[in-house]
Amino acid sequence: MSVCCRFAIALLLLTTSLSQAEERVTGFSPDAESLFSWRESPWESPAVERDRLVTDRPHLCEATSLVGLGRVQLETGYSFFNDDDGGNRSQTHSFPEPLLRWGIFAEWFELRLGYNYLSQAEKPAVGPTARVSGSDDFLVAAKVALFKQHGWLPDFTVFPQLKVPTGSPGITAGEPLPGVNLAYSWAVTEVIEIECNTVLNRRRDDASDFYLEVFQAVNFEYDLGDRWLLFTEYAAFVPSGSDIAPFQHYFHYGAQYFITPNVQVDVHSAVGLNRAADNLAFTGIGLSFRR
Repeated sequence: MSVCCRFAIALLLLTTSLSQAEERVTGFSPDAESLFSWRESPWESPAVERDRLVTDRPHLCEATSLVGLGRVQLETGYSFFNDDDGGNRSQTHSFPEPLLRWGIFAEWFELRLGYNYLSQAEKPAVGPTARVSGSDDFLVAAKVALFKQHGWLPDFTVFPQLKVPTGSPGITAGEPLPGVNLAYSWAVTEVIEIECNTVLNRRRDDASDFYLEVFQAVNFEYDLGDRWLLFTEYAAFVPSGSDIAPFQHYFHYGAQYFITPNVQVDVHSAVGLNRAADNLAFTGIGLSFRR
């Protein structure tokens, strides 16, 4: 089955699920924080509402919350990836990882633009090191808040996204890479929140073949007050339709510190949990601003 067919089936399933949920939701509400609301009696979330920015970095799980109408947020960072597999060593530097988020049209809609630069080195056990550097493909995406949490019914946000083939030779995929991210989360207590992402993306492997990548992540966030936020996260990359791209899974952890309600710094690191995964991945620092 082709990648396009898989995407069509996935989007059809999503549409069917939303149609089936229609009996449980109220109508269109353009001024609300979400496009729809669960048809239940009012319920108060246990989470503490803090007047500070909420970033999608540094964890892999992207948040269900949006920046808000009229708000602009810029998230930046640097990451280092290192892997040593049987004497074949690879290293990648990723920077400045800018993600521009702009709340437009309504509280429940956000425009997202992303760019990145990569410097990669592959050193085989025998032979010279191969190096490539340049721009990654440009990201254009949206973020639409569909529901806010009510009891066991989660916050639910959908991200239609597209990577445009604008990158440098040796880095660009050469074709558009569409995808969709389903983000859902639960505030469990005043301190703990569970965030999950299920993502379907078109990818290109080392043989220049295209395949469907299914990404699943579960993130536990620990809100320790106005200044500190910690997280621990499990993430898995599952390829479908590729003979080369391997299954990989990781344990990821980090901390976010709020210098002011509108300025955040972060540190994070991840370790591979199977042989195909990078030994050291997603390790880096970040700086984010909101206005």
